[in-house]
Amino acid sequence: MEYQKNKYLTKETRFLLILYCGVFLFCIFSDPIYSHDTYSYLKAMPYRQLGYVIFLKSFSFLFGLHFDVVVVTIHAIFSLFGVHFFYKKATSLFNLNNLYKFFIIAILLFPFFPPLLIANNLCSEGLGYGLYLIFIAIGVDILFNNKQEYIKYYIIVFLGLVFMRSQFIISTLIFAGVYFLIHRKYIFKRKHLLTILVMCGVVLIASLTERSYHKLKDGFFKPTPLGYTSASTAPIYLSDSTDYLLIEDKDYREILKISFDTLIKKDLLLKANETPKQDYLFFHNNLPKICNQTVRKQGVEYYLKKEQPKEWSFNQAASYPYFETEAACKVYTFTLIRTNFGKWLQLFYTNITHGFYTPLLFFFVVIMFFFSLIKTTFYYKRSYAILFLLSSLILSNALFIAFASHSIQRYLFYNYALLFLLFISTIKLLKREQ
Repeated sequence: MEYQKNKYLTKETRFLLILYCGVFLFCIFSDPIYSHDTYSYLKAMPYRQLGYVIFLKSFSFLFGLHFDVVVVTIHAIFSLFGVHFFYKKATSLFNLNNLYKFFIIAILLFPFFPPLLIANNLCSEGLGYGLYLIFIAIGVDILFNNKQEYIKYYIIVFLGLVFMRSQFIISTLIFAGVYFLIHRKYIFKRKHLLTILVMCGVVLIASLTERSYHKLKDGFFKPTPLGYTSASTAPIYLSDSTDYLLIEDKDYREILKISFDTLIKKDLLLKANETPKQDYLFFHNNLPKICNQTVRKQGVEYYLKKEQPKEWSFNQAASYPYFETEAACKVYTFTLIRTNFGKWLQLFYTNITHGFYTPLLFFFVVIMFFFSLIKTTFYYKRSYAILFLLSSLILSNALFIAFASHSIQRYLFYNYALLFLLFISTIKLLKREQ
């Protein structure tokens, strides 16, 4: 019996090795993909996260013209390692049968192929995907296998992840919340308190590191100027052309007025007599034109024309417009959401459900979130805590993306495997309840 088990495991390992080699060969024999994002990383633009800027510029410096091939190779190897690491943890935790194993590995390997091609695309997803899977797997070990000693790896991987993809900044707070619910009866024990503090405190470490990076590179101790510049796009798209009068700061008001005038000329504001779905699809398809090519562009150009302190360095003069545009967009975001809350809420909801492809799938995740939260809070079981963790991670990413951008596959594919595991966990729970 033991011999047959080892033989089966050997066959599975061989199959996975062949599969990974096939994916790797596909990646290295496919051309590297350059995009606007690639060049902004190579130029170390102020609105890019420090992790991938440092990574890409380092390889560009070391390998010159052929750096892209090396980067694709590193992307493929690292993300495949992340896939395997996550796969082994998931198959063990969820006790998956062969059919479920086949589906989970297929889902995990999907991003390496069209349309995503994460290994070949010279953007942060190439490393972010592997880091996210490793982060989830380590977090699961800490939560459900009592591996508190892994907390040092948790910190390192989380910092690497948020320096690549800031959309996961609150993921550690979800792990902290689940950890609290699991150990709430003994939460004042030193090891539990320390684990909670570390899981929450690592957000502060990430923020301080990010600000220090911009202080060294750009001359300003500020967060990366990206979030509100992007988040302001939806409320601006929905607003009336006279809403700039609501902005008190004269510079911010002038930038918004210029942006409105440009958007009107480009016909990029909300259309009349359209359905909510049509409103969203237009926004979805034109977000780069509204945000990058209009709002950010107008803000940066406005501040570049303004007189700047003579004592500023070249980097400060070049980066200041981006930081100030971000500050303006933060004001636009909250002011215009309050003014047009009904329209914004409708777009926000459509944005979320678009990412789930159907409202039914979105409501399934929401129902499982509240169900598992109540069960884990009042009647703890490991199975309920797993459901709560999975649904929380899926929802947090979906809500963050819907608020800050548009629900494209590039931002949401990270949680496809988690969604599948949520289904499996729900099915198994229903069978046990019966």
